[in-house]
Amino acid sequence: MADRIAKMAVVGLGMWGRNHVFSYDNYHRSEVVLVCDVNEEQAKKVAAKFDCDWTTDVNDVASSDVDGVTVATPDFLHHEVGMTLIEAGKNCLIEKPLTTKLSEARDLVDAADRKGVLLMVPFLSRFNPKYNMAKDRIESGQFGEPIFGYHRLSDWIWVATDMLSWAGNSGPEWFLFPHSMDIVRWLIGQEPVEVYAKGTKKVLKGMGIDAYDAIQAVVTFDKGCFVTFEASWIVPNGYANITDHQMTLYGSKEKVFLHDDYPGVAISTPERMDYPWLPLEQVDRWGRCSSFMYESMRQFVDCILDGKELPATGMDGLIATAMIEATLESVESGQPTPIAY
Repeated sequence: MADRIAKMAVVGLGMWGRNHVFSYDNYHRSEVVLVCDVNEEQAKKVAAKFDCDWTTDVNDVASSDVDGVTVATPDFLHHEVGMTLIEAGKNCLIEKPLTTKLSEARDLVDAADRKGVLLMVPFLSRFNPKYNMAKDRIESGQFGEPIFGYHRLSDWIWVATDMLSWAGNSGPEWFLFPHSMDIVRWLIGQEPVEVYAKGTKKVLKGMGIDAYDAIQAVVTFDKGCFVTFEASWIVPNGYANITDHQMTLYGSKEKVFLHDDYPGVAISTPERMDYPWLPLEQVDRWGRCSSFMYESMRQFVDCILDGKELPATGMDGLIATAMIEATLESVESGQPTPIAY
């Protein structure tokens, strides 16, 4: 039914949840019919902007006739909301991390299988043209066998101190590692088996935020490749971009290097060189979504309408959660930790 329009809902209307609303509203194959947030004022405001219904109760979404739901609540609330919706038979796009506990990720994956609904995690990097180019290179055989690598994804300290009111219930590991660990696993086509990690809590803890300043984790994969992952929440706010991001992968024939510290346009102001962060609700001059950031939402709609294979599954989300949970266990024990899922 290619001409049918998918009815979509979004639960959790923070900065990124509102981006999901915008994406569904902008896509010609979907419409936003319901938004949900515990903050009534926020729910009303978003509903008025996109001309849709609103609620503060996720059970209203569960009992509605929507075709699919985005869950964009804070990380640690994904399980409860997701289970309510999946048990009601709703196709769900649950933001990364799928959950912050492996047992909860298993609950969601098992429930989705039992109910016969779609469960997708929108790992944005899988839709980034730069990573797609690297994937093509590796799959072509020109890269050779993956040998080792490094991936850094860190944020301004502002993310922990100002952007996220719930930073103490998350951390750079849950906020950033899902992106980096998933994309490397996807690129090299290998499964993680062991992690050895170190972490520190000094700067943020001194500011009253119980979160790691930084974590480094060496993950070994099943075919021998090993990759160092780094995530931090204490990048100085004066750094040129909100994220400090780069990846290097070495193969038996080639090296792939991706550096994304300065995306977008560089602007020379009277005071300094500035590299503005790309805004949310990014559209081109003709009013269309113009960033790969929206592709996961559009593909979720296509999978609902056309029965296409999901580009990132609940199991992919579960494996990312398993990698992070094992990382935290290694930090605490000081020993290499098997990644079991």
